Amino acid sequence: MLYLIDVRTTEEFNAGHLDDAIHIDYREILHRIDEVTTDKDAEIHLYCRSGVRSAIAAQLLHSRGYYRALNIGGYEALKAHLEAQQSYQE
Repeated sequence: MLYLIDVRTTEEFNAGHLDDAIHIDYREILHRIDEVTTDKDAEIHLYCRSGVRSAIAAQLLHSRGYYRALNIGGYEALKAHLEAQQSYQE
């Protein structure tokens, strides 16, 4: 299973987020990841505004054995990419 986690602040998340994203502030990722999954083989995609906080969150998860945690970058770039991809498919 793939988990999409937005590690931005609550305010940033509430202002807009990717569909199906779960919100966990990067500062809380180690304390709250078990709310999402305890499966260390789970595929976890993390994003923030620019990719910095999601990189930190990925490193923290790697330190706990979640080696399939992946920093997928910043929200605006991801949103633009997904919108362009959707337009292309139409």
